[in-house]
Amino acid sequence: MQQQRIVIIGGGIIGLSTAYNLLRSGIEQVTILEQAIVDHDQASSHGISRLLRFEYGSDILYSQMVQLSLQRWQQLEQTVKRTLYTPTGVLVLGSEQDESTRASYHTLRTMGYAIERLTHADCKQRFPQFRTQDFDFLTFNMNAGMLHASSCLQALRTYILALGGKIIEHHRVTQINNESEREPIQLQVTGGEVITADRVVIAAGPWVHRLLGKMELPVRLTRQYLLYFSQLSAERYGVYNFPSFIADDLYGFPLHTTGNTGPLYLKAASHSFGAPAEPDEVPPIDEKVIKQVARRLYTILPELEQATLAKIESYIYDVSVDEDFILDYMPQDHRIVFATGLTGHAFKFGLLLGEMITGLIRETQPVVPLDRFRLLRFRQPRQASAVVA
Repeated sequence: MQQQRIVIIGGGIIGLSTAYNLLRSGIEQVTILEQAIVDHDQASSHGISRLLRFEYGSDILYSQMVQLSLQRWQQLEQTVKRTLYTPTGVLVLGSEQDESTRASYHTLRTMGYAIERLTHADCKQRFPQFRTQDFDFLTFNMNAGMLHASSCLQALRTYILALGGKIIEHHRVTQINNESEREPIQLQVTGGEVITADRVVIAAGPWVHRLLGKMELPVRLTRQYLLYFSQLSAERYGVYNFPSFIADDLYGFPLHTTGNTGPLYLKAASHSFGAPAEPDEVPPIDEKVIKQVARRLYTILPELEQATLAKIESYIYDVSVDEDFILDYMPQDHRIVFATGLTGHAFKFGLLLGEMITGLIRETQPVVPLDRFRLLRFRQPRQASAVVA
């Protein structure tokens, strides 16, 4: 196994995390092919932050996976001596009739987390920035926070290179030739170059459909937007005074910067799936969608209306039919593993998903059972899964 040449297509969070785990497991010949550069601005993994929250309704498997993921992020943070995660807590504004908020509260209490249920008076005293009248089930979980996405990607990139892995940028794979299992897999790259591999991992985000030939996946692509507000008081909206938050499909973060220097932004967005999208397209910003999201944000955070909407970013979700990840072998060729259907919430699981994909490559027992994430589930009823460790 150690002598096999493993090529990973895609240098986003899943590709980097898989390379990191493969190298740490003792596999030596690991190469990432990235069509642009690591952390390029069209990548789904790009950006200054991602929410690490435990709230998944009654779906305890995902909450347990977040628990495992945070442990791995904290271990990497200690290894690279770089801040990758900032605890902010998460304030959830929900409803008594909202199954997700109530179920999340009880699930996390069962798991031993000291999640609090707040009254309106509690919330007004602790988080006066929020208007909560339209909500009647308010919770606060100190065990949530913010991953510094670009820093995570760059830390993984540096560590992969230090472990002897290769990252080849500006190499777009256009075709995978794997007709004979007796011959190495051939990857056709833009410009005519051919790269051979014994095993391949496809972690290409929205570009996955272009690499699977006639294979059709139950995954659609949607256009999403991120809103960045500036000109807000750090005393009211800074990390230690303002939590990350979730309100229905809206979510957001305290003020933070795009790097070591630069303006501070409050970042917010809607998780609702947007219009159909295609990778590589440069669509105009849908002003109607932006106004709708901004108007709803102003309802729960009135001071935002006086702030400056300084920047809008667009990106793409790859959404599976059941909104679960898809991690599996290519049918008819187990030399190829792919990850897709990441549905806008995979970044926080990155290191764990990379470990699970490594288990597929090495054919070892995964830390999380993979049944729920395999293609076969679309042809048979789902069964309950539980975390192994």
